[in-house]
Amino acid sequence: MAVLTGTLTINAAFLAEIKEDDLRLRELLNAAAHDATDSASGRINARERVELYQALRDQLALHFTLEDAYGYFHDAIEDNPWLTRAAEKLHLQHDLLFREMCNIVDASECILYREYNAMHVRDLLSGFMEFFARLAEHEHSENELILAAFDDDIGVGD
Repeated sequence: MAVLTGTLTINAAFLAEIKEDDLRLRELLNAAAHDATDSASGRINARERVELYQALRDQLALHFTLEDAYGYFHDAIEDNPWLTRAAEKLHLQHDLLFREMCNIVDASECILYREYNAMHVRDLLSGFMEFFARLAEHEHSENELILAAFDDDIGVGD
C-alpha cells in the first residue's frame, strides 16, 4: 500500500522490508567493527573475516540497490534545490562506498591466501574502521536529508 504525503511517496511494505534488511546490514557492520576493535589482529581468523566482509559487501550492495531503485528522496527533492544537491551528493557516495568495501574484501582475501602484496591485518582492520566511519556518516546524512524532506514537505523547513 502506498501512502502519499505531499511529494514524498512511501511504500509501507517496502519500508518494512528494507528495515529488516537494514537489521542484517547493521548486524554485519557491528560484527566486523567488533572484530576490528577487539585487538591488533582481530578476534576471528582470516577465512571467517573474508566471509564476513563478503556478506557485508553483498548486503551493502542490496541496501544501495534498494535505495537507488526506490529512493527516499526522488519525489520530495524536486521543489527544493538544496535537497536536490544534497541527495545527488549522497547518491554519488553509494558507488564510492561500495567500491571501498570491495577493496576491503580483496585485501582480506590477499591476507587469507598469503599473497605477496598482502597488507598487515592491523592495517586491514584500521582501514575497515575508517570505512565504517564514512558509511556511518553517509547513513546519518541520508537520515538527516529524509527528515529535511519531511520538514520541507509539511512546511516546517526554513
